[in-house]
Amino acid sequence: MERVSFTIDGKRVTGYKGQTVLQVARENGIYIPALCYDEEVRPYSACRMCLVHVKKGKRERLVTSCDYPVSEGIEVTTDSDVIRKCRKVVLQLLMARCPNLPKLKQMAAEFGVEEQPRFVKSNDDCILCGLCVRVCEDVVGVYAIGFEGRGFTRRVCTPFDEESPNCIVCGACSYVCPVDVIPIEEKDGYRIMERWHKKSRLIPCPKCGSYYLTEDQLKFLKEKTGLPEEELSICPSCR
Repeated sequence: MERVSFTIDGKRVTGYKGQTVLQVARENGIYIPALCYDEEVRPYSACRMCLVHVKKGKRERLVTSCDYPVSEGIEVTTDSDVIRKCRKVVLQLLMARCPNLPKLKQMAAEFGVEEQPRFVKSNDDCILCGLCVRVCEDVVGVYAIGFEGRGFTRRVCTPFDEESPNCIVCGACSYVCPVDVIPIEEKDGYRIMERWHKKSRLIPCPKCGSYYLTEDQLKFLKEKTGLPEEELSICPSCR
């Protein structure tokens, strides 16, 4: 892979062509806040918290670092008065929508953000980062959830807000959720995801007996890989 050299906050760093500014920054221990980013999922640049200033030749502009590709000689600034102002407005909007999320309260305290009466308040718990939708589509590949509506009525749900036959109750959406609002419960031999109106029987590992995956997961993996159930149901610890 082709290596590229550039600066972040005056520090000379090296990355590879195809990487993003956020990826290289994290590899070098440089903090850039982000809510809608996960390294396993394609960038979406929804939250705008990862804004940075990039100077490339004579051109200067604010960009989202999660999807901005690195290139030779660019100069990246991760903190300035303008960047802080933009991030504060983003947090004010998010807190107006979701005022009771601990993660947002933590970030608001970090950036010195206070509530703003100019924004219409709601009482939602989803910041619409899209991580759950993207991991379900791009990583798991089952398309069980998606966006519905537009503007302030936009939300994430299953088709028609009913139990989705595509959902395999794998929990990937819960794992990537940056604000922890997709709970999973395991009870009486079932894994339950109330947000998606779905539950699935847990399958015990044939060697150690510990619950490893759901019945829907096992069926999906069997169809996907063609491997026998006996092999797929063995937990990672016993393989």
